[in-house]
Amino acid sequence: MVESGQGLYPSAMSALALSHWSQAFFVSGLAVGFLAVASAALPISIKRKRWTFWTCWIAAAILLALSGVGRGIAEAGIAALVAVVGGGLFAFYFTPFIKIGGRVRTFWISDAREDPDTPPSPPDSYLERVTAPSMWWNLALVGVITGGFALSMGWLAPVGIMGGALLAAPLALIGYLDRKDRYPVARGRYVPFAIVVLSSIPTLLWPTLVYFVAYYMTTPTPREELTHEPFRRP
Repeated sequence: MVESGQGLYPSAMSALALSHWSQAFFVSGLAVGFLAVASAALPISIKRKRWTFWTCWIAAAILLALSGVGRGIAEAGIAALVAVVGGGLFAFYFTPFIKIGGRVRTFWISDAREDPDTPPSPPDSYLERVTAPSMWWNLALVGVITGGFALSMGWLAPVGIMGGALLAAPLALIGYLDRKDRYPVARGRYVPFAIVVLSSIPTLLWPTLVYFVAYYMTTPTPREELTHEPFRRP
């Protein structure tokens, strides 16, 4: 029994030290992640902001991964993955920090305009704020989420069906804008639109119906008042 107790003591001390290191890595990761987010407000060029953001965020992901090593490689990998995905989502929705192939990838056109190399807004953008591909792929994602929720609640479950309101509300506005600006259904973005339709089956397709009602009940803008070429995908 004495030998067993003596063997447990070093193990307990080792576990305690590992716990302290994990906490230190975790706190450091959060701090560096905060610096990454704060870099968006720095009074420096977009290029340097982008470099600062991704350098800090990658460092934060590594530190958060190290904080989970003591609980297993799988948990460390999950921590790193969550950090990377979180950074990517933040960069896409709130900054012009994702630049691939010389083009800024961001949800809001106003964020992209902060980069001096960004071309003018596409003519089929929504209110010159969101590009058509960004809008429809995000709607497809919302559709998958609401459809999955409805399926998890069970077929014809009222709660699941009403969950489709999260998709129907933006679709009503988008349907109105598409028709008003004389664009075809979904402004020609038929792949994400198909995903929206399929994902709304568990909600009895009522979000899709809302889109078509808004689309066909809207009076198109007279052609002479349009600032783009109607019925033509840029």
